[in-house]
Amino acid sequence: MKLVFLIFFILFSHTVFANEENNSAVEVINLYETKSLDQMVLENLNENEEIEDEFETSDELTDTQTNEAEVKQIEIVKNNFFMNNEIDYLKKYFANIQNINSKTLQIQIIEVLEDLQLNLEIEKDKQIFFLIINYFKSIGLLNKSYELIDKYDLRNDINFNFYTKVKLNYLLSTFQLNEACNFKDELNSNIKLEFFFLEKLDIFCLILNDNQSEANLLNSILIESEKNSDIYYQHLFSLISNPPDSQNFDIEIKNSEINKELLFLYSAMTRIAELPFSNSFYELDKKNLSIPIILNQASPIELRIKAANNSFLEKLITVDSLAALYMSADFNSDQFSNPQQTIDSFLNNKELSMAFLYQLVNIQIFPKDRLNVLIQFWDFAKQNNLEEIAYKLSINMLSSIDPSSENIIYGPQIASAYIFNNEFQNAIEWIELYESAKQVDSKSIYTRILLDIYSSDNLNSFINSINLTFENYSDDYYNENAELLFVIKDVMNLDIKSNNNINFDNIFDNRSMPSLFLLNEIKESITNSNHEKFLFYSLISLNGKEWNDLHPEHLKLILDGYINFKDGSLFRNLVLEIFKSYKFII
Repeated sequence: MKLVFLIFFILFSHTVFANEENNSAVEVINLYETKSLDQMVLENLNENEEIEDEFETSDELTDTQTNEAEVKQIEIVKNNFFMNNEIDYLKKYFANIQNINSKTLQIQIIEVLEDLQLNLEIEKDKQIFFLIINYFKSIGLLNKSYELIDKYDLRNDINFNFYTKVKLNYLLSTFQLNEACNFKDELNSNIKLEFFFLEKLDIFCLILNDNQSEANLLNSILIESEKNSDIYYQHLFSLISNPPDSQNFDIEIKNSEINKELLFLYSAMTRIAELPFSNSFYELDKKNLSIPIILNQASPIELRIKAANNSFLEKLITVDSLAALYMSADFNSDQFSNPQQTIDSFLNNKELSMAFLYQLVNIQIFPKDRLNVLIQFWDFAKQNNLEEIAYKLSINMLSSIDPSSENIIYGPQIASAYIFNNEFQNAIEWIELYESAKQVDSKSIYTRILLDIYSSDNLNSFINSINLTFENYSDDYYNENAELLFVIKDVMNLDIKSNNNINFDNIFDNRSMPSLFLLNEIKESITNSNHEKFLFYSLISLNGKEWNDLHPEHLKLILDGYINFKDGSLFRNLVLEIFKSYKFII
């Protein structure tokens, strides 16, 4: 059924979109035909490019502005705060920024750490390098750790064993098994890793090379050598070597204790054994295990989509890879014939629902039907906080929607999809068409507000857009978000009304504040324009918190700092994150 569906979709796509200028609507399917999902994911992971901001700034910078930005970046890289701190303090900094929920600030600290000019001939720089590698690994960026390690000759480094393990784990997690086995063979025989990692990898590589007898011999020695037998590994070894009754072994594996230090070896062996991953296995290290799970075709498709959604939002995979995975979900003709019944049957399974709706959009022959399902796809995604994914997946479909009298009623929704894809001119055209036909109403005002906020290319224009936003909001929104409005007004010096009255029903605030000493350090760094110090201390104060968890005074202090940080280059993204967290406007 799946093959028939794909053939039908490919033929349909070529027919409907043949006359399009860029033929972009069939791009995903063409990629899916010519490249495997493994290739698409690995190509994106191996691209050594800087992470871009979610909202790109204008390309129309003058030479002077560009030079000033470069000078400021150099100042941040060479700032004495980080390099002059004692290693013990740096360890504490890294330990307290493990769970940053702001994508904008996570990207910023990654860029700062990647840009540090380290000389590994210097002992302290070696220690800093180790802390950075370990930090990237701990926050789910095994690929970043690997990229940095691969730039240096670390064979004589005191932490070489650790770097070896990181490199092997990356190669295993991305299923580059030949590279992992070759790297293992190149290692000095004196290298030892905990939990017999190298010995177990050696046995695995022997199986891959069809040398079962030697693998069996070495595994017998391993069993005798281990004080505490690795039952999970032994089950996987047995399944790969002599596949028995898989049902009994599946039960035993699920009941076995998993050594978290060997997760990526387990993941590679699991894929070779054609076994599925479980959701509980994924939860052990969601970020670093997302790629192995995406690439494991035996795993439940909903788990693979869940991992892919998270990886896409973390910018680890492209929209083409995500689309290919959505298209690989298998649905039958009865399900497509009764879409509402099918959606109802996927209750509490938003991943399957998203994949089904995405495929349902693509198989619609008539443009009207396609648009109706597309609107349903967006609405469902918005209800489940997946609208960014839905808009990015559907960008190639938008160009096939004609601005007919029947379609104009959906103008604001179509414009919103263009806005989230940074195609602002197309968004303007659909808003204007809608307003010409239906007049200005709350839907078009809302969409214009989104357009103003997302398309503003500098801090001043963004502030003007925020002013416009609040001027068009009703009293209900003011009352519901009075604290947020008060903070935003004060930080940005906006000319808007805000409710300053004391609410005597809520005298005390249960939201915690950072310690007095941390607050003092943050304030001092803002006063002295010490950007790197402010970045670290602000991240420490935000660790483990969502924006709407912050005490208003804490939020105000953070925004006061970032409105001047690097000329406010991060400020807009932070405000947009805050709006999303509060479910305000966006």
